[in-house]
Amino acid sequence: MRIKDMLKATKMKKHNFPEDMICQAELLLQTVDEAGHGVSEKRLVEKMDELLTEKQRLLLWEIGGSCRGGETGRQAKILAQELAGKPLAEKIELMNQNEHMFETRLNEDGTITVYCYCHCLQHRFNNPDTAKLPSAYGCAAGAHLYILKTALGVKAKIKSIDYPQENDGKQHMTFTVEIIDDGQSCD
Repeated sequence: MRIKDMLKATKMKKHNFPEDMICQAELLLQTVDEAGHGVSEKRLVEKMDELLTEKQRLLLWEIGGSCRGGETGRQAKILAQELAGKPLAEKIELMNQNEHMFETRLNEDGTITVYCYCHCLQHRFNNPDTAKLPSAYGCAAGAHLYILKTALGVKAKIKSIDYPQENDGKQHMTFTVEIIDDGQSCD
């Protein structure tokens, strides 16, 4: 979780975040370790669900979703080079063939549905109550959005997240992405 980036975004007036959320996030940030992990992360997720609208939470997760590196991140950068210049449907088909990537589907309306699993739900938010919070899934969606944008070379945002009714930290999650720019224009 990239809490410092998220906190910076809350201070931007154009996003209209509640002052109460900004103050609480700043206090919580002071107790998070260098890697961005800790008890405060769970409390921040709880506060996000309590104080923010769905739209505000999605924006923060787009900015600060975790897990931006590792093997999946490396594979996304390699794929980006291989997929450059190809139509979006072909990019998605080829991305689905990579064992390090997650399943994606291009929908008729031009959105992309992502089916993925996030270890954070099991390890970071292993408290059953916290793992059921929408923002726990938002963290995973933000991380997968970053990978998707990198691999496909698109600008996109999270449109919606489908939250499993039950969660033991091992369920797959589904979310839908809206493409803002498919990277194909010549402008």
